[in-house]
Amino acid sequence: MRLHRPRSRLWSAVTVAAVVAAGGAAITLAGPAAAAAGCGVTYTVGSQWQGGFTATVTVTNVGDPISSWTLTWSYDAGQRVTQAWNSTVSQSGSQVTARNASYNGSIATGASVSFGFNGSWNGSNPAPTSFAVNGTACTGAPGPNPTTGPTQPTSPPTPPPTSAPPGNPTWGTALPPTGAQTSRAYDLIATANEKGYLPRAGECSVEIHARYWTYGPDGKVYPTWHPNRDPSGCNFGHEHGDDPRQSDLYGTAGWPAFGYTSEVMMDSMPEHSHRHEDHVGHKVLSVNNVNVIQGDNGSSFFPPQGTTIATCDVLLKFHQGTHSPDAFTNNIHELLFNQRCAASNGGQVTEARFSALIPLGRAGGFSPSECPGFGGAFINVGPPVPADSPSETRSLGRLITEPGCVQAIREGRTHYDPLYPNPVPFTVSDMDDFWFSDFQITGSGLNFRVAPLFYVVNPSRYYDPGKPNNLGRIVDLCYTNLAGGDYCNQARQAGQNLAWDDPRSPFKGTLREFRPGTFAVRNTGPTTVYTDVYGRNASTTPFAGSVRQYLSGSQSSAELYVRGATRDYAANGVHAPN
Repeated sequence: MRLHRPRSRLWSAVTVAAVVAAGGAAITLAGPAAAAAGCGVTYTVGSQWQGGFTATVTVTNVGDPISSWTLTWSYDAGQRVTQAWNSTVSQSGSQVTARNASYNGSIATGASVSFGFNGSWNGSNPAPTSFAVNGTACTGAPGPNPTTGPTQPTSPPTPPPTSAPPGNPTWGTALPPTGAQTSRAYDLIATANEKGYLPRAGECSVEIHARYWTYGPDGKVYPTWHPNRDPSGCNFGHEHGDDPRQSDLYGTAGWPAFGYTSEVMMDSMPEHSHRHEDHVGHKVLSVNNVNVIQGDNGSSFFPPQGTTIATCDVLLKFHQGTHSPDAFTNNIHELLFNQRCAASNGGQVTEARFSALIPLGRAGGFSPSECPGFGGAFINVGPPVPADSPSETRSLGRLITEPGCVQAIREGRTHYDPLYPNPVPFTVSDMDDFWFSDFQITGSGLNFRVAPLFYVVNPSRYYDPGKPNNLGRIVDLCYTNLAGGDYCNQARQAGQNLAWDDPRSPFKGTLREFRPGTFAVRNTGPTTVYTDVYGRNASTTPFAGSVRQYLSGSQSSAELYVRGATRDYAANGVHAPN
């Protein structure tokens, strides 16, 4: 199968702060008090390509606390919001309305909340010039209290009730209870170290970072998703993708326990079979109501036109580090996968909830990426970890940039890009990672398959056998005579000879396309099955070292192809390693 992938070009971020008069309007809270209203809004276009863009909106409350919010703005050039996360967004003509999700409605004085969305544009994409929260125009300063209104209460109003997230009632606010059993993955972040969390000057402390934890299926404490910025105002320097609470599957799946399958491996297998992945590589994708199009097999960049045969909700966590040499040899990476698909005719619902270390291609090496061209010979690098890692040969495996791409750029070779009518030359900005897998769980009456794609547009490393640890830094190539492309233009404008982990470098692994891909569940037996950490040896009863899986449904039609989403998670303070 030959795949054609375009280069999603990351343009210079456009940041707009709304500055319009508030007019002294008031926001009514849960209690009878009249509140001083005030807000500031930052609108940032993090990535933009022909016809599409990704934006992040941050709302800061500079007035009295509010318990819910509705943000409104209008577009002047016909832009459309196509997909949103951490907010419910609707659009009527040019008017856009964003309402808080169930978990981020309360904003204390001085606090902020963010959400993101994908959009489309045609011709131009100017940023909005004014915003309003709950009907009050945002100036960045609080408006005055009204001169008349309800009498102030003699005691503070009762704060709105909050529900604790499943898995950890103190998520983000406190360390695990004394005596709680911790996992190896949590131990890695409990002290400062490169494989766990190593904060820079000015970034959040190890203690603040360690407050973001959850209980795993085994009752141990695991690290989990956290925002890139703590409510205290400090940054963590890395990001983990989407907030899982935005998912329609969150109530069932809860917080993802980073490193759970590695812990099972450690408890049940000999030491030479252990695998512990670094913390920053854990990435979450949450997408609701993805349309599955009849006849789509994923071979084209753009989805085909056709009949919607199903809609799917997706919540997954995948480990994909594109900053280190790990993936040069290691093909086993953790996937915590939750997906539910409903047939459009009101028919069958299929659902999978599984955790496994899935193989992506062959162990011990990888194949060349889009540059210099798909289909290159396998590059054998060295022994994998673990040494007995199983290989998978049904998919293309891990495709990583190597010196053949540098040579292709130097020679001016071209490639097909669906965004352009004619072939375009390779540049340093085309040095990306494509990771494929074709994962199956089989047993008596059971056949489950998922064949995902994990695509990173802006990794920070490439394979160079002439350098220590085979580790080349892509940003270094921007300061050579090679054609650089959009990313190198950004790096050069930011400064000379940027370090690979400089926050100004655009090569930080933040622009990702995650596709769940081919999906099929055919199960005529029990919905709960047990497998080993690699998804093998399916059994209806647990065994030593087994992982509980949930597989429900028996598709009578062809396999579904689920598209997922393309998102840019770049934000202030995020830098490689990420």
